[in-house]
Formats: sequence, structure tokens, C-alpha cells
Amino acid sequence: MMDYYTNEAAYLLDRVMLQTDKIHSTRAMAFIIKGLHYQGKNQHLQLLQTFANRLVQMYKHESNNEWHWFENYLTYGNSLLPEAMLCAYISTGITAYKVIAKESFTFLLSKIFLDGKIKVISNKGWYMKDRMAETIIGGEQPIDVAYTILALEKFYDVFKEDIYKQKMKMAFDWFMGDNHLHQIVYNPCTGGCYDGVEEHNVNLNQGAESTVSYLLARLAVERLHVEKEELVLAL
Repeated sequence: MMDYYTNEAAYLLDRVMLQTDKIHSTRAMAFIIKGLHYQGKNQHLQLLQTFANRLVQMYKHESNNEWHWFENYLTYGNSLLPEAMLCAYISTGITAYKVIAKESFTFLLSKIFLDGKIKVISNKGWYMKDRMAETIIGGEQPIDVAYTILALEKFYDVFKEDIYKQKMKMAFDWFMGDNHLHQIVYNPCTGGCYDGVEEHNVNLNQGAESTVSYLLARLAVERLHVEKEELVLAL
């Protein structure tokens, strides 16, 4: 049965690939890059590079000495973009992708890790390029925290810099209550995850997106712990 679903997924992917080169949405291109990277086959490598090159051009158009990003604002799902560029580097070996991945992720991390904890860009007001950042409390969602953790894991895999592991722990602690409300976002009673941290309260809705985000983040952190245990055993 598993082979059936795997073959069906591969068939659908091959069909949709015929139309994807028309896509120019920043995050859609990044998702496609990640998908093709993890597919691990060479027949779509040129398409992966096409999207990576588009992101490179966006980065070159928007970035300057003070702004190392692909767009003139930081919105949602930001960590996806440098992670996709790093995946493109792993798949192709093109150094320019690696350089942009590192520059853009370093820039993003400087905006969302403050005072030893994570505060992702609020959905109540985006962070604009040519405007002084406003102090916005609330509007933080689990999906953004999870994307950051997944990107940190990938960057640690490639660069082996401990700062990425440290920030993974800081980011995951957001779910455990290390946020401005000092309230847990993961619900241990249901196994679900609340929908976000607002200015004065946690959004108590437990949507599927939030729960999946928490589980993805948790798996990444658990993989980190497994690595530590294996290191101890090796010693």
C-alpha cells in the first residue's frame, strides 16, 4: 500500500512540475526548492536552480548594507527563504546560494531574537525596509516559530555553529512559556498547540496548522538531543 501512495505522489509531482516554472511568488518558490531538494532526484535540478536564481535576483535587487533580505519587508514564514537557499546550495553546490542563505538568515535572526528569546514578526504589522521598526506586542504564531527552528536545524547541519543549536532551544522554549506572556502555548492535555500569542492572551483555538507546527519543531529539537546522546556514546 505504501508503494502505491509513493508512486501516486511521484506521478502527481511530475505532472505539476510542468506548470511550476510560471510561479514567481517568493514563498511558493522557496517551498518548491525545498520539495525538490528533499525529493533527491536530478531530473528537476534545473527547475530548482531556476527558482533559486529568481530568489538571488530578488535578493540583489532589495539588499543593501543595512538590509539583507529578498523583499522590502519581513512578513510571515521568513525563515523559509534562507533555508530554501541553503537547500539549493546543498543540491547544486553553487556557492552564491550558500552566501546569500547565510547573510539573509543572519539578518533575520538579528530581528527576531531579542534579549535571549524569540519574538517573530507580528502579523499585526510587518517590518518594513525603509521605516523604523514599531514595537508591536502580540500577533506571534506557532508556524513562524516552527519554520525558524527547522531553518536553524538545517543551518547547523551545514555550518556546525553552536549558535544555531542555542537558538533552536530558545525558539522551542517559546512554546513552553518563554514568551512575553510567560504562558505555555503547547497544550499537554490534548497534545495540541494554541494558535498564537496575542498582546494580552494566548489564542486558545487549537488549529491543525499550529499543532503540526509544534510537532515539526519538537521533532527537530528531539533530533538535536539524539545527536548529543550519540556524541556522548561515541566518546
